[in-house]
Amino acid sequence: MEDTMASNAHDVIRVLDRMVSFHSQRLHQVDIREHFIIVKELGEGGFGKVFLANHRKTGRRMALKVMAKSRTSRESFLREFTISFLLSSHPNIIGCCEIIFTTFNCFVFTQELAPLGDLLSLIVPNVGIPEDVVKRCTVQISNALEYIVEKGLVHLDVKPDNVLVFDQECHSVKLSDFGLAKVTGTVIRSKCGSKPYRAPEMYQIAPPDGLAVDGSLDVWAFGVTIYVLLTGKFPWQDTLPDDEEFKSFVVWQKNFEVDNPPETWREVSTGIRRMFFDLLAIDSTKRSQSAEVLKYMGEIWKGETPKKDEEPIENSSFKHSDKSLCEASYLNSSKSDVSITSSLSSTSSPLIIDTSGSQSEMTSEPQKDSMEEALIIYDEEFSLHVGAEVDIE
Repeated sequence: MEDTMASNAHDVIRVLDRMVSFHSQRLHQVDIREHFIIVKELGEGGFGKVFLANHRKTGRRMALKVMAKSRTSRESFLREFTISFLLSSHPNIIGCCEIIFTTFNCFVFTQELAPLGDLLSLIVPNVGIPEDVVKRCTVQISNALEYIVEKGLVHLDVKPDNVLVFDQECHSVKLSDFGLAKVTGTVIRSKCGSKPYRAPEMYQIAPPDGLAVDGSLDVWAFGVTIYVLLTGKFPWQDTLPDDEEFKSFVVWQKNFEVDNPPETWREVSTGIRRMFFDLLAIDSTKRSQSAEVLKYMGEIWKGETPKKDEEPIENSSFKHSDKSLCEASYLNSSKSDVSITSSLSSTSSPLIIDTSGSQSEMTSEPQKDSMEEALIIYDEEFSLHVGAEVDIE
């Protein structure tokens, strides 16, 4: 079995290497102003930014993922683009346009736009989202994860922030952001992703052995994601022994009783507690596949809702507990006619924002790092997000 997995991994690596080599030859430096009108910033993460842009020639609106050369190597950029492009044919994975280029200090590739932002922006803290919507999202994310496994890859950053929404009722959602993605079997030697979504084996990484990644890491994050969608909060802050909520979950798993879960899990119906038990098995070898969720579509998912005296949005630990979550909600702007200014800083200094034709009143502020001033106007017709990068600890 191990020999077969190793052989498959080598095959995937060879395919990716050939694709990287091909796209590398097409990676040329261009003047972005000749090809795109930059409308506004959509998101920012540890390695770059995402912008809404109009393609001058076709008029098409798309997302530009812009990565600073100071933080991203050419090889890393090409590998992320290649994986995104390889997977983008799936209906539940973000579309990747075959446009890549460099500017003076950035790498750029283009993606389709998500008209309603990401799943995180739809979650009401301490409440979640409606059960039928959770189920629709769950099936689609599961489909995406199964496809990623088939391709011999691991996403390594599954969470609501990286699931983009294409209609109000979430009949179409797509997994995005493959900046951390790895070939199955790749050995990592440091933790990655956001703390609440990390599988416990991430904390067992010890040099020089590291951890060989596989789809079970994504299944764990998928399980946490479903809980967050259902309840509007995290089941724990981290998967460490000193986290009380995680510790109580571990004890519950060892002495599993469907009708006697920890308080945190009473918000999940009895009918699907076994689903979480399998998705979030502490022993990764016993963790189910993501498709396990399909068995539970006929069950009621939402359980007891604890009584709370406080206003959930103002006092939610979900809102404030994890910096990466707060950052990943980006600029979930209301449809207003207010104009803003934004520094593109060193990540995107060659980008000059074309404001011709805009009806919005503009104000300006000095650019950071003595960069040329660039006005970014919020187009009230759109409120769009694209998955941001995740900082690796």
